[in-house]
Amino acid sequence: MNGFSKRELTNCFKCNFKLSCFFQHLEPAAQKVWNDIRLSRLFGDDEDIYAESQKPSGIFVVCKGRAKVFTIDLKGQQMITWIRHPGELFGHIALFSQNEYLCNGRSMGTTILSYIDSKTLGEFLNSYPKTYLLFLHKIANEVRDIQLKLTDTAYKPAKSKVAQTLINAISFKSRNTDKPAIYGLKRTEIAEITGLALETVVRTLADFEKKKIIKREPKAIKILDYHILAKIANPHAKPGLTP
Repeated sequence: MNGFSKRELTNCFKCNFKLSCFFQHLEPAAQKVWNDIRLSRLFGDDEDIYAESQKPSGIFVVCKGRAKVFTIDLKGQQMITWIRHPGELFGHIALFSQNEYLCNGRSMGTTILSYIDSKTLGEFLNSYPKTYLLFLHKIANEVRDIQLKLTDTAYKPAKSKVAQTLINAISFKSRNTDKPAIYGLKRTEIAEITGLALETVVRTLADFEKKKIIKREPKAIKILDYHILAKIANPHAKPGLTP
């Protein structure tokens, strides 16, 4: 993969995001090898990672920043399938299916990605076969997530879709704090994730702000009342559960 090298490489053992990373679930011997076999690259904002119909040659891990996986329809409109956060893998479904990419991959803000080519990954999996089960578990959970997303798309009202998107986009550093915040998420991207019209997203965000559930700032959205936002996202959740 062009542009990837050892120059921007981060150390998995010292990474702030390792607890949410695939790396964390590997056996100790496999962790050391995984840390060594990766290449890395720094991407600027909105820079292409791969394109639809391109043949995959490896897998990616977000080390810093975010990456979006999306499709573009005949009218040029985007639909975001996934936003990959630090510690998350992507590109593995196309690689393991031995098919071309069905989506595009692009950075969101300054982003550092790790990359493992298919040959090196195959050798790693054969050396540490327990990793096969980890990948199966990950793919099964992603299929489940897609099923839930399809259900949400069909049945959830607009305000629930927007609320859930905001919750999913909370910054790693502000999770589980009394001041959760979202950085770098545009209104157009919320529309592309939810499948809603931009005007609907704008009205919904304005309504949330009027009710003091969120506060919009130039570069962030601050969540003022997480409990209410979570209730809007999943109004039928049992008490004590969050989406």
